[in-house]
Amino acid sequence: MEIAFGWPEIDALGFLVGGVFTALVFGGALWVIRGSTGVRRSEQRMRDEERRDDERRQARLVVATLGKIGDSEVHVEVLNHSDAPIWDIKVFVPGREHTPLLIERVDSHGSGTDAWFDAPDDWYRKYIGAGGPGTPDWLPLDVVFVDNADRRWHRSGWAEPVRPLDGEDVFPI
Repeated sequence: MEIAFGWPEIDALGFLVGGVFTALVFGGALWVIRGSTGVRRSEQRMRDEERRDDERRQARLVVATLGKIGDSEVHVEVLNHSDAPIWDIKVFVPGREHTPLLIERVDSHGSGTDAWFDAPDDWYRKYIGAGGPGTPDWLPLDVVFVDNADRRWHRSGWAEPVRPLDGEDVFPI
């Protein structure tokens, strides 16, 4: 019995098998590199989210609410439950969106600062209601302030605070 293939055919088959294994090793290396890059991206996303969460921590503890009801005055109270003071506070009240109430500073640890403006006689009826059933007992106010790390924040009611872009208008969203 004689071998059907000669040395050139066997040599070519060896090159073919070697090429296939080389391609498999190269593909496996690319797959490993791609996987480790994906892990690094995932870790970076998690670090970025933790950083953003840390940045928002103080801003989440600041809220603006309506204060006591006066005859012709609307009182607004800005409460800061964080560990650091806030500055340059602007509170946007319905009917006065382009003329916000300005407060220079609110101290930390549950401090509150009251601001007020003269309101038309029908302001409460127009924006809050007549006081009957179905009347909201709370009005979400927009507040813009600077935190202790010199970051500007915008918060509407109890919604998650957002950072306005540099140069972005600070009127309510």
